[in-house]
Amino acid sequence: MFNIGNKNNYENDMKGVNALRGLAIDMIHEANSGHPGICLGAASIVYTLFKRHMNLSLENFEYVNRDRFVFSAGHGVPLFYGVLYMLGVLELSDLKKLRKFGSITPGHPEYKVTPLVEMSTGPLGQGVATSVGIALSSMYLESQTNGLIDYYTYVLCGDGEMEEGITYEALSLAGTLKLNRLIVLYDSNDVTLDNKLQASSREDVKKRFESINFNVIESDNTPKSIDEAITAAKNSNLPSVIIVKTIIGEYSKNAGTNIVHGKPLDDDDILNIKEKLGLYEAPFTISQDVIDDFKDVFMARTKNLYQEFQEKYQKLKDKTIIDMLINHEITYNLNEFNIDYENKALRDLSGEVLNEVASKFPLLIGGSADLSSSCKTNLKEFKAFTEFSYEGRNISFGIREHAMSAIMNGMALSGLRPFGSTFLTFSDYMRPGIRMSALMNLGVIYIFTHDSITVGEDGPTHEPIEQLASLDLIPNLKTYRPFDFNELLASYIDILEHKNPSCLILPRDNKKISDATKGSGVKKGCYVVINNETDDYITLLANGEELGIVMEVSKNLKEIGIDSKVYSVPCLKNMSHELKEKVRRENPLAITLGSPNYYYELTTDVIGMETFGASGGKQEMLEHYGFTPNALESKILERLNK
Repeated sequence: MFNIGNKNNYENDMKGVNALRGLAIDMIHEANSGHPGICLGAASIVYTLFKRHMNLSLENFEYVNRDRFVFSAGHGVPLFYGVLYMLGVLELSDLKKLRKFGSITPGHPEYKVTPLVEMSTGPLGQGVATSVGIALSSMYLESQTNGLIDYYTYVLCGDGEMEEGITYEALSLAGTLKLNRLIVLYDSNDVTLDNKLQASSREDVKKRFESINFNVIESDNTPKSIDEAITAAKNSNLPSVIIVKTIIGEYSKNAGTNIVHGKPLDDDDILNIKEKLGLYEAPFTISQDVIDDFKDVFMARTKNLYQEFQEKYQKLKDKTIIDMLINHEITYNLNEFNIDYENKALRDLSGEVLNEVASKFPLLIGGSADLSSSCKTNLKEFKAFTEFSYEGRNISFGIREHAMSAIMNGMALSGLRPFGSTFLTFSDYMRPGIRMSALMNLGVIYIFTHDSITVGEDGPTHEPIEQLASLDLIPNLKTYRPFDFNELLASYIDILEHKNPSCLILPRDNKKISDATKGSGVKKGCYVVINNETDDYITLLANGEELGIVMEVSKNLKEIGIDSKVYSVPCLKNMSHELKEKVRRENPLAITLGSPNYYYELTTDVIGMETFGASGGKQEMLEHYGFTPNALESKILERLNK
């Protein structure tokens, strides 16, 4: 029998680690698909972390002060499922359905599918970068709750993720901000899917982490060493990386090679591995003594965590932030804003709205990729978020667009409402993170300015063409392109009332408010701003700055006896099926300074940009590419005369 519950009995731990290895390779064999290498090599890391360090509540999986574990190397997820089975969270039948359609044990961790999975992972590096946002949130919330929120964020990654640029981007910021509640567990086995690591990378990872202000700890692959390393990391004033030297596919006949990385083991190999590990039971069998020992040590540490938190919560004088984290509610009326909107650019007005929201909503926090002065996203009443002021609300993400998107995902996963900004054309650097926002349906607010060829003098590298259309193709992601303050404020209201990710697309130049625009039209996604509808008329579609040009064209057409109806289309995703059908039946002509593809859901008759832009003044650009009122009027007349 085991000496149940003895915290320092590492002999029991090795039996537990080997049992976890056995469960993992059984899952992969049953699925006939998966990655056994990491499961054999990194089992000690996952087992030790959960048995001896993770603070969770099995009474309430959503307990807001739980430690977070991000399985960034998500192909090794059978290890996590095995641990959840040992804790009683998953059933044995769930393990047998690994990678099966409709199961709660998919091939990579999926948010909102499996209990205690903090995020969807799979694209290498996304989990690491997102964990920085989760750790950042812990530091911010600790400052706002008198220390009541103080969870740790653990992330497991491998050699492949160390090669991904986003990993370095994000961890560099973590080191700069001294996010010491972030602990990176690095499964260092020197093998990638195709080859030995040295075929593509020979850098000294230890020196890299030392250079970005991390506490670096080296560990061998035993529970005792890993336990001591995590304890040391928790006592550091810096974020930590624990470099665990492992052997991929340990105990397999192909141990230490890429052969064991990404395909199931054969029957003979599994039999030999289990003999080496002393696992003689039938597949999917694990000793009850192993389970009891694991769970007893875990429960001795965690069984009262939720109750103790509730007691401290009840003693708080101000429960506002905790209540917002739990209920995800905004408790004020965004229509009560009192903003002077005359003769101001939409990006400036956007900044004023952000500041108004921030003054009433403590979960709103964000920044820019070194462009706050251009994107107007600085929260004027609040300090910068730095290693000296974790209560700050302005984050300097630096020139790290890719990492910024993933970090904001981590903040959203932690209950915050993050925003981040850059120029629209640079959204290309952010697309992997934006896609993950949409996949997990997180309430991240992306603010993109400088939204068309009228950026002008900066030239084609800064002038977006295909970006709006390509962003709108992403499921769950809403793109808002308002024309004036009426539509801007309504866009913010819609964004903040809903939890889905959103892109707010704004011009650089000033826009006067129009009597024709209606905030209520934003919720519909498309509405009429000019209606000269008669028996014979032309329907025109536009949004953003093009809408102003098209309204002028409509006025000019009226003067020469041609009637028109003009729709503003601030948010395609808000349009109902019925409204889309109605607009299609009118055979409209759309006008856009971007790719015509944006409007193809409503019409194939589009005047748009078929090339990249050029360097020049705004008026020169409009004239050269044929977007002045006179040029558009001529094109419309040509169409009508065909």
